[in-house]
Amino acid sequence: MKPFISLALLLALTILGQGASAQVVQGSSGVKKIKVGKAPVVTRTVKSMPDLVIKEEVFADLSNNNMIDGGEACYINFKVQNLGTGGAKNVTVNVGLKNNAIRGLSFTKKLDVGNIAPGETRDVTINVTGGTELQHALAEFKIEVMEEQGFDAYPLEMKIETQPFQPPYLVVADAVFSTESGGRLKLNNPIQLKILLQNIGKGDAKDVNLSFVFPNPDCVVLGETDKFSLGILKPGETKELDFIFTATRRYKEPTIPVDVKITEASGKYAHDSTVRVQLDQDLVAQNNVVINAIATPSAAVTKASLSSEVDKNIPEDPRKNTSRFALIIGNEEYSKYQPGLNTEMNVAYARNDASVFRDYAIKTLGFPESNVYLLQDATTGEMNQKLDLISKLAAKTGSDAELLFYYAGHGLPDENTHIPYLIPVDVSGTNIFQAIRLSDIYKKLSETGARKISVFLDACFTGGGRGSGLLAARSVKVKPTEETLDGNIVVFAATSGEQSALPYAKEKHGMFTYYLLKKIQETSGNTSYKDLTDYVIKNVSLESLKVNQKEQDPAVNISNDVSGTWQSWKLK
Repeated sequence: MKPFISLALLLALTILGQGASAQVVQGSSGVKKIKVGKAPVVTRTVKSMPDLVIKEEVFADLSNNNMIDGGEACYINFKVQNLGTGGAKNVTVNVGLKNNAIRGLSFTKKLDVGNIAPGETRDVTINVTGGTELQHALAEFKIEVMEEQGFDAYPLEMKIETQPFQPPYLVVADAVFSTESGGRLKLNNPIQLKILLQNIGKGDAKDVNLSFVFPNPDCVVLGETDKFSLGILKPGETKELDFIFTATRRYKEPTIPVDVKITEASGKYAHDSTVRVQLDQDLVAQNNVVINAIATPSAAVTKASLSSEVDKNIPEDPRKNTSRFALIIGNEEYSKYQPGLNTEMNVAYARNDASVFRDYAIKTLGFPESNVYLLQDATTGEMNQKLDLISKLAAKTGSDAELLFYYAGHGLPDENTHIPYLIPVDVSGTNIFQAIRLSDIYKKLSETGARKISVFLDACFTGGGRGSGLLAARSVKVKPTEETLDGNIVVFAATSGEQSALPYAKEKHGMFTYYLLKKIQETSGNTSYKDLTDYVIKNVSLESLKVNQKEQDPAVNISNDVSGTWQSWKLK
């Protein structure tokens, strides 16, 4: 006999399947009734998360040469900000070197920052010291901001050159005694001692102090002081000091000695002197004193190479738009980070391109200096970290945000898929998957929801480049796949198809960047994207044939989302 299921029970089971609850009860007539009720709704609460970013990193050194010198104390300073809605717990900073340990280099390895509330910013300082045994090397710092729950910041990478210790040597280069009007030296009359202190060593002398001391108590100081604090003396630098004194009539010796005591920070590299003058000696007048330095080899001077007309007279507009953010990268010295490469594989003038473009972004286009991030010879970690930072800042700013991404350096396609990549200086052409996929950059920028995203690429993706490609053995260039764009993004590229991005040696810029900057300079940034496109394509195409005897035709790639509006966009 088949089991019997009542219609009411079947209905109850159906309701139960849709999230309701049912209870069987006994009615007064003995008939079973079904009581149906609404099942409780299960709600899930999403936990607020912290979102840590590192920004505003600065390296500072006493000698201001942007290097860690032997015997020098320096520091790395940056800010850690929590952009999230949840608190960051027990935040720590870990500091290490990506490359091998460098003899003579010491630095803070770990710092406890503590909890960081949403919206809060903490200032962090890492002390760095170069010992006297410091080697010449490139210190590649990797700084990690770690959070107890795993919500770490993207690591900061910073490359700083180290320089061996160069000792100073302080001496009295010259000394002259004089009187107010000249003539014979007499007791109880003012005597002026003028000395020339000089650093004849190869390194900076720090915390320099000098004092005058009389061996005989019958000499008296007449000037304001006999002690002088002089700060830093660079190699070859001199300081002229005047000291006024007299010998009283009690003085019985035929000569008057004056000891010159010199000290510097290490206490090792100064030579004390004693200078003497004879009583009744004929002295020159004070205004006839001539002081001579010791001839020393001049310190090496790096001559600036910025001579292009677009590097000067950059138009300035004091107005700033705090919703604008820019990441500007110039990758030039590939051979410095990859010993197997020769210098021909570097990208000529890429650092200058990026540096001057940054000046235009800040001075002309209205980007606040604190919102502009410049990377020179950037590694994979550095590029990813800053890309992540400006994307988060734009996303937090909302629909008013505007993003600018500029890159000068090597690009390269995958030989099989033809997918284009940007190549950091620490990635070789044979390890392209360690590079940064161009489509990933576009995706990250577009996902911010920024209302305007402008990308400028002074690079090609064919295997060729300025002077030489990153893969010298490659004889056949590869035509890269054209990327599909989403969001409010426009990409200005230096080349089309299988062409190479070429230099403009006379102007010390990439050909594309030179004319891009030239148009901004001529219009003070008051130009539409259509006018900018027409100008750059026309001039680069023509001048490249004249100068380099090769075709280079810039191109523009746009998202469908802005196909009807991008031409009327303005640079500022």
